[in-house]
Amino acid sequence: MKARIRTILAGLATLAALAVATPAEAATAAPLGTAANPFTVSATSGCGSSCDGKDPSVYAIYYNGRITTCSADAITARVNTNGINLELRYSAICRTAWTRVPNDFYYPYIRSYYPDGRLRVEYNGFEGAYYSQMVNDANLLAEARASAGPTTWWTDKY
Repeated sequence: MKARIRTILAGLATLAALAVATPAEAATAAPLGTAANPFTVSATSGCGSSCDGKDPSVYAIYYNGRITTCSADAITARVNTNGINLELRYSAICRTAWTRVPNDFYYPYIRSYYPDGRLRVEYNGFEGAYYSQMVNDANLLAEARASAGPTTWWTDKY
């Protein structure tokens, strides 16, 4: 009986030592910009450069007590209808812009410019999607672009 008690106590001691020696795995946080971990947006600043390169239709933000996406409040800020229906989309909540085209014949991309006209960044569209990634538009300018073969269309900057 004593041997059995010693075996049980030794096993419990081993378990206790392992519990102390092995730190508990921290819960891994969901990626930022998902519904489980939305990016918090203020009315005055939007996403800023943290929204650069993100998908406006799925990038989750927490704004004014609710979780939404940047595309939820989007408007068409500029349009080019000269042979194409090219749209420069804008989200006032996120303060971001992106390009949208009518179908996958056109290759959408977005350009972001500093106020002095210098190119800041350019993002290409998503494969199979009719829109591009987002760019920060807070105190900056954006221009929607699309190409098909040798032809390129663009909108006015916004």
